[in-house]
Order: sequence, then structure tokens, then C-alpha cells
Amino acid sequence: MPKRRRDDEPDLPPKRFRNDGKSTDRLSSLSNELLLHILSFLSVSSLNVCQRLSRRFQTLGGDSELWKRQYYSQWVQPRARRLANSRRTTLPTKVDYSPRVATWFDHGHLAHEGNWKRQYRLRHNWSRGLCRVTEVEFPEPPCPPTLVRFCAGIVFTVESARGLRAWTATDPARCLASISLSSPDSPVTPTALAVSHAHGKVEISVGMGNGHISLFLLDLQTSKLELQSSYSAGNGTITAMALSTSYLLVVSQYKNLILYKLHNDSHQAGGSSGAAVPRQLASLKADNIVAPMTLSLRVSQSEIIATIVYSFFHIGCGWSLGIQELRLGKDGQQLGSRLATTVDSQYGVRPSQALQSGKRHSAAEPDHIQSTPSAPFILHQQPPTSMSYSHPYLLTSHADNTLTMYLVVSTADNLFVQGGRRLWGHTSSVSAVQVTKRGKAVSVSSRGDEIRIWELETAISSLGTRKAPKEEHGIPLSTGSRHEPEPALPRTLYESLNSTDRETSPLSKMQDCVGFDEERVLLLRERGVGTQLLECYDFT
Repeated sequence: MPKRRRDDEPDLPPKRFRNDGKSTDRLSSLSNELLLHILSFLSVSSLNVCQRLSRRFQTLGGDSELWKRQYYSQWVQPRARRLANSRRTTLPTKVDYSPRVATWFDHGHLAHEGNWKRQYRLRHNWSRGLCRVTEVEFPEPPCPPTLVRFCAGIVFTVESARGLRAWTATDPARCLASISLSSPDSPVTPTALAVSHAHGKVEISVGMGNGHISLFLLDLQTSKLELQSSYSAGNGTITAMALSTSYLLVVSQYKNLILYKLHNDSHQAGGSSGAAVPRQLASLKADNIVAPMTLSLRVSQSEIIATIVYSFFHIGCGWSLGIQELRLGKDGQQLGSRLATTVDSQYGVRPSQALQSGKRHSAAEPDHIQSTPSAPFILHQQPPTSMSYSHPYLLTSHADNTLTMYLVVSTADNLFVQGGRRLWGHTSSVSAVQVTKRGKAVSVSSRGDEIRIWELETAISSLGTRKAPKEEHGIPLSTGSRHEPEPALPRTLYESLNSTDRETSPLSKMQDCVGFDEERVLLLRERGVGTQLLECYDFT
């Protein structure tokens, strides 16, 4: 029975607003241009609410120019201010909005973007670590393990039994193209894989255990995979490779570093194994390189810069990194070779102090050691578990649950390493790391159960200092949709295990951090005895 109201109680206003027909809807009479101008002053959360009001506001609230401004305010403008402060430039603190994306620093690749709400959502998911993950389990345990690389939205896998295959990252169950590596009578074992994207085609280089190198070409329009050339390097097993714009950098079993100029620049149709053998431009030999190491190739209009980063033990600051940079002209003429180490950075010595000494940094020079502090503030007692170099960022992972970031400065006159910063956040040993030239990085634990993404650009201003950046701990990936099934996917695809099941699952260890782009991260790891899983973390 409802409660009776007393006669002396005042009348309360109704809980809901009732339109008595006297109020006027003034917003509906406004033009779309005026409404878009009004919506440009709203926040992201308010725009999302407006899109649920009506069909008209759903269209207006999703306007690409509105979200372009939101993207600029959230990601571009703070970055411009941060760079101005870190470089102590005379740029104004207030950076005005410009609709020309080409004027946004390091955003030229988005000049033709038409859906800025999608770009905002993608960047937001990266900053929060929100993604959807699927797994591809190989039908049979490959032996030796499969090599995988990720480039231009295509996943490339190579193994001795099935050869070289290309898969789309959006649909890993569908194989775009495949080609065998050798005849059944003479099987070969692939030991290294490198890919490079240019002009709508992808170059693939496969190194073999017998010292042979095979070059392939994938046309992205026709999805046709062809063999360009195959030759013998004659230096033992190929252990590492780097490929960039028709130049190939190779490291062999016997510590030989060789730079080749490929003879398939024109990429003529119908290329075959009868193509000319690549021409050797330079060769170096090192006797004290200790794994892990990483290779890098940078090609400009006037020169080629081949870089190898390796680890070595320093008696004062433990395990350090050495950087050998080889500069060559387009005709193969050697312009110079330079060497730098991270020893000064580990001791906290500024580059200006090191350059004023006018001496090569070496542990055998007493004057250099006396000029450095007594104890290093970055000390590694064990070698790094992995390293990744994409100029100017150099990132290493370690078994003590940390990463170390360096900034490599390469000018026309000098090569040195600026600062050093320990990055914390992992709760177990870190076994794989990848970094891009834009400062975005991904690190994976040894079991693959902890993945973190990093924005290294925010830590540049704190390099070489005790000041910790805000993003020091990175961002862990959050995959809340792992338990939800995907009925449309084939049986070979499975949703990832949740964190509780993963701790008790027979996952053994990480094999390699395949790579990532603006939309997804791909990882390769083992499951059980010999079974491998390819995980795809989608941020769209």
C-alpha cells in the first residue's frame, strides 16, 4: 500500500522533465556547420554522449575533423611542448592547431587518413594497453623452430619443411603465398630471416645453415611470391641479417660482417633464380663479439650506414654495449668506420666531457678512467638477454626484470651514446624487446605471460640523470576478451588463456618477439614440447 502524503507537505517537483509543449528545440534549427563548431568545444566523453542522442548527432559527433582536433590536442600538442622543453628551443609553449598533418612532427604517414576517430581510438588503446588477442597454433611441431617476421601487415614464416609462407595479420588462417626453399633431395635449414617494404613490394632474405642466402619478392597487389636469386656466402651458417632498400647486411657463424648490394632494384616481373649474384660492398671480421647482437641498415640519398650493436664485458661497469658504424657511398666506397660504447653513459659522463678529452673511449686508458666517477650508476653483472636498435633508440632487456634505454647520436663528425635509463615494471626476466625509430617499444617476459609497451620519447629528457620519467614502468597489455570464443575462426585459432590459466599451462618460453606496427603486436612462443604459438594482439 503506498504511503500517504500529509496535507501540510509541499508539492515536490517531478523526477522527470515533462515537455508541456511550450519549450522550443533551438538546436534542431541550427545548421550543421554551427553545430560542428559547437561540438568542437566538447570533450571526448561528451562527444560520445552526443552520438547517442539522434541519428543526426551520431553523424555530426563522428565527424573526422572533430576527432582530428581531439587527436592533435591529446597526442601531438603535448609532444611538441615536451620536445621544445627537452631541447631547450625557442618554440612557444602554446602550439596552435594546424589542419595540415604534414606540419605535425613525425605524423606525415597519417597525411591521407580519413577516419580520425579510428586513429584516436587506436592511439588510446595503445596508451591504455587495451587489445584483443588471438593465437595461431602450428599443426605440427616444426623442427627446427619456425622463423617469423612481420612487415607491412604481412606475417612471414619460414621453415625447412614448408618453406617460405606469407599470411595476413588480419586473417592468420589464410595463406597468401608460399614457396619451397629447396628440393626434397637436398633439404636446407633456415637460420635467419629479414624483410623490407618499399614501393608496394616486400623483399625477403632467408639465410641458411649451409651459408646460402635466398632472396624473394612479394608483390602486395598480386600476392605473388617469387625467388629472385640464390647464392652461397661461403662464410658458414648465417646467424643474423638486416635488409633495407636493396642492401643486405649479414653476419655469419665465423663473425664475418658483410654488406651486399642487391641487383634486383627494378624488380622486373618474372624474376628467377638466374638473377645476378649480389655484389659485396664491404666486409669486416670480429673475434670478440658476444651474442646477443643486432644489425641495422639506414640508406639515404648519398650514403649507406651499416651498424652492428654487440655486448662485451667491461671490468669497471660490467656488461656494456659496443656500436660499430660503417659508412659507405652508393658506389661501395668506404667513407669511414666509427666505434662507440655505452661505458661513458653507464658512468654518467656527459658526451661533451667525453668529446673534449679527444681520446678513444677504452678501458685501457688510465686518463679516461680517472676522469669518470668511481662507481657506475648502471651496472649489469649478466649479459643482456636481447637488444633492439632503431636509430636513434637502443634498448636492451635483462634477466633482472629491467630494460635499459640509450640514445645513439650519429652526426657527420661524431658517434656517441647519450645518457642511459633503467626501465622498471616487469615482474620476471625479460627475454625479448623491439623498438621503432618513433620511440615505441614492446618487451616480453621469458614465459610470454607479461607484455609491456613503452613510449620512450617521454624519457629522453631524463637520460643520464636520476630523475625518473612518468612512463618508467611501461603499460601492461590488458586482454579482457581472452575468455570469449571466436566462432567464426577456424579450429586452429584459439583465444588466449587468461592470467590464471596461463600460470598453470604448459607454456615454456619465448622464442622471439616478432614485431609490431601501429595496429597490432605479434609474438612467437612455445607451448608444450615443440609446439609453437603465434599470438596477435590487435589494438583496433
